[in-house]
Amino acid sequence: MKKFLGEFLTIVVGVLVAFAVDDWRQDREELRVAEEHLSDVTAELRQNLCTVERVRALQMQRKIDNLQTVLQFLNDPEADVADPVALLQAFARSTAAAKPWLTDNQYQALQNSGNVRLLRKLQPELTLSGLYEGPDVLFSQVERVQGRYPVVVNELLPAQLQSEFNQLGIYARDEKAPVLLDDADLARAVEAIRSRRLELLALARGEAAVATGRWYALTRLSKDLNDKLQELARWDRETTPLEEQLVECRQRRGAPFSASTPDAAPDSPPH
Repeated sequence: MKKFLGEFLTIVVGVLVAFAVDDWRQDREELRVAEEHLSDVTAELRQNLCTVERVRALQMQRKIDNLQTVLQFLNDPEADVADPVALLQAFARSTAAAKPWLTDNQYQALQNSGNVRLLRKLQPELTLSGLYEGPDVLFSQVERVQGRYPVVVNELLPAQLQSEFNQLGIYARDEKAPVLLDDADLARAVEAIRSRRLELLALARGEAAVATGRWYALTRLSKDLNDKLQELARWDRETTPLEEQLVECRQRRGAPFSASTPDAAPDSPPH
């Protein structure tokens, strides 16, 4: 009987040890998977922050500068125009939407895999949904105040200028769209704009509200991304310090904002 009891206890202990080892291995594997997800998400957030900062520092600043030129012209009924092309270009560029093209591939992969629960083992207070869904909320508020300024301006620009000035040209940097035939006298286009000065001035002021709203939205988004990256710093595999990378993001013109996507562009299509 004692021999039987001893063998039974040995078996029970062996089974319990096996279960404990399996649980330990499963926990280790889940932690490894969670670590990989956090590193991938951190890399994606770095990329998105770079995009946001590039749009804010480059595209938005260019829009604001050109909108300032437009407002100065429209506020002066006797404004002299020495360079019609430059003025018309300022009008064209002042219509840019300057909305960043953000990626959420890693976040979607995390959601689809059902591994969100694993992250709580490493970062119990971690939340990502607001960070990824926030841009739509922010930019939808800006879009509510968008007026007819871009439409009216494009109606006043001679058609042949679109090949050079159209905002979507950023998607085909080495190509030029066919040039349409239209009135070649750009002075007449300037006078057509001047004849609608008061109407355009009101619309331009509305566009200033849009530009300011976008700047605030981009600034808030940049802060949220930066804060989250500080929180996830231990899973950041990038060797370049974040602030150093952001300086480069704010300065590079014409460089892609990620290794596999085109440059940040106005009103980029959904991914």
